[in-house]
Amino acid sequence: MRSFPRHCSRLSTIGLLFVFFCGSWLVLAPAAEKAEKSSSYLAALESIKADELGQCVDRLADADLEGRRAGTRGGLAAAKYLAKQYERLGLQKAGTNENYFQPFAPNYRNVLAILPGSDPQLRDQVIVVGAHFDHIGYGGRRSLGPYGYVHPGADDNASGTSAVLEAAEAFTVLAVAPKRSILFAHWDAEEIGLLGSKHWVAHPTIPLKRVVAAINLDMVGRLRDEQLFLYGSRSGYGWRRLVSFQNDDSALRFDFSWTLKPNADHYPFFERDIPVLMFHTGLHKDYHRPSDVAKLINTSGMAQVTRLLFGVLYDLADRPSAIPGFRAVACHETTAMRKAILSRKAKPADRLGVGWVDDAAVVGGVRASIVAPDSPADRAGLRVGDRIVRFAGREIRGDDDFFGIVATAESPASLTVERPGDEKPLDLTVKLLGNPLRWGITWRVDEAEPGTVILSHVVPGTPAARAGLVVGDRIYQVGGHDFADEAEFARRIKTAPESLPLLVEQDGRLRIVILQIQQTDPAKRAA
Repeated sequence: MRSFPRHCSRLSTIGLLFVFFCGSWLVLAPAAEKAEKSSSYLAALESIKADELGQCVDRLADADLEGRRAGTRGGLAAAKYLAKQYERLGLQKAGTNENYFQPFAPNYRNVLAILPGSDPQLRDQVIVVGAHFDHIGYGGRRSLGPYGYVHPGADDNASGTSAVLEAAEAFTVLAVAPKRSILFAHWDAEEIGLLGSKHWVAHPTIPLKRVVAAINLDMVGRLRDEQLFLYGSRSGYGWRRLVSFQNDDSALRFDFSWTLKPNADHYPFFERDIPVLMFHTGLHKDYHRPSDVAKLINTSGMAQVTRLLFGVLYDLADRPSAIPGFRAVACHETTAMRKAILSRKAKPADRLGVGWVDDAAVVGGVRASIVAPDSPADRAGLRVGDRIVRFAGREIRGDDDFFGIVATAESPASLTVERPGDEKPLDLTVKLLGNPLRWGITWRVDEAEPGTVILSHVVPGTPAARAGLVVGDRIYQVGGHDFADEAEFARRIKTAPESLPLLVEQDGRLRIVILQIQQTDPAKRAA
């Protein structure tokens, strides 16, 4: 993997990065029923083995290849080894002159093999999956020291190279190839400026206009805490959802980075308006050092990543619908922008106009500490010091309970207060502002994630809070159905029943959440 300065070389006249819409209430949505996977697919998935990945890493990181520096004896031997593996698998040659190699000056060569698609109409579309196989030899100026020793490059990038090769072998297990074609690529000279991938996009061995997506694997051999970094997920509409749906049987936790820099082999494809993804398990103290050795590779973690890769590739290659479209503006979206968006407050409007102190644990109810002038509470006759013990027909059991009841109550609502100096409780009626939040959530949408609702606030004490939903959760379905846009989402939640399963994604992990309106909730009759 190569380091580059923090900048974006791509220029774009596209202005706004994304458009968000906020709704005043939310929720809905059950789980997508998993499509039955064929025995052939499952056999292919199961063919991805940790020990086989480890053997490939061992071979590529062996000291006799002297760190696989581009153009050296070791680098050329590594390329020859890869070509022999594709010949063993029976995959078609996709280099130049009916060869697996694509040579380029002065003495480098990419290794390329292709699995033709099975669909007459879609086979001309090609998904490229690649990894660079070169490393930095004995170190030199690109080493982080010590110099003069073999830098095996087990993680960087024998790991990514092995994962691509193992995924290719899995595709040969399938009874029928997927609809689209898949180009398996191993790039040379990445460490000295992405030269292999740059050369290929400048001199493609298949027409570049046929490439509909590109996936890159760089350093996937040190999986820790089940965390996988995904770069480029905003370069294509719907990438996040597509990848997450392939993670349903895995414990992997995704970090969807907004950073997209020209520091790895997916970037030359992005510069040619092709949606890209890069899989990466993170930097470590052995990066570009002689200590990046095969024995430190987490082969079981590599198997997890490779199975995910296989699922994503198969989905892309076999889906009858279109591949996610390209988003050029992803170049200008940064982690800082993401943090700025998440820091925006998205709480629902105050419906009552009261500040309170939670005394429920001692005497029950909440005590009004502030009553805003000319607020609904003020107009209803509520005073500072009043203790609210019932609201909308429900007993107040605490702070979160009061939050939820006020948020979900219909207007007008009744309230019972105990006023200092009065012997008997006082019943009041208040006309609340705004609409009730039936489920207790506000939300936004992001144009990079079509068909998705992103939770921006969860009101304490509401059905959503009780079900464990949190800010940042993605809702992918409503009542077991996808929704095309915000308007359809709004239509579906209006007819949602009192008990409803949701398909929810957080950090790439899917889960089913059941929203349940309590039978005593006055809000249960809301639309």
